[in-house]
Amino acid sequence: MKKLQIGIIGSAGVEEYPFSKPSNKLYELAYEIGTLIAKNGSILICGGKGGIMEEACRGAKENGGITVGVIGGNNRGESNKYVDVEVVSGITNYAEEGLIISMSDGIIALGGGAGTLQELAMAYRSNKKVATIKNTKGWSMNLSNQFLDERNITKIKLCDSPKSAVSYILKNI
Repeated sequence: MKKLQIGIIGSAGVEEYPFSKPSNKLYELAYEIGTLIAKNGSILICGGKGGIMEEACRGAKENGGITVGVIGGNNRGESNKYVDVEVVSGITNYAEEGLIISMSDGIIALGGGAGTLQELAMAYRSNKKVATIKNTKGWSMNLSNQFLDERNITKIKLCDSPKSAVSYILKNI
């Protein structure tokens, strides 16, 4: 059987938000999620840039994991230093989000702005299991414990910790 691929989506770094950055709490949670993904023998899938993506990749790499970063545009070499495999989408602001979701067996969301909202909608429509973590703000918190429409495809699961979020994803994919 192939290794499971778990996506982490959420608050980007200064490359997208030059006037703010995710909180240290989000960075710590992302690092722990990356660590847990690696320790469970799964592959981490993300947007490959800064913010929570870089911290999740760092957690995975420091614990023997494999990381994949999906980058918008046409240029290789733009991912963070913890990405093993860089996938270049060829398109910006549309293709990379869809690739992250389609490549992932399940998703964990932390914080996040408009790109995360887009990814959450794609995950929902693709019937992917999605976990969020309490008190992380952004779209991941705004949509926790909800269905996104009347079809009730899959509820976005609110979890207490990185451990419970990774456990939920692993048990439900």
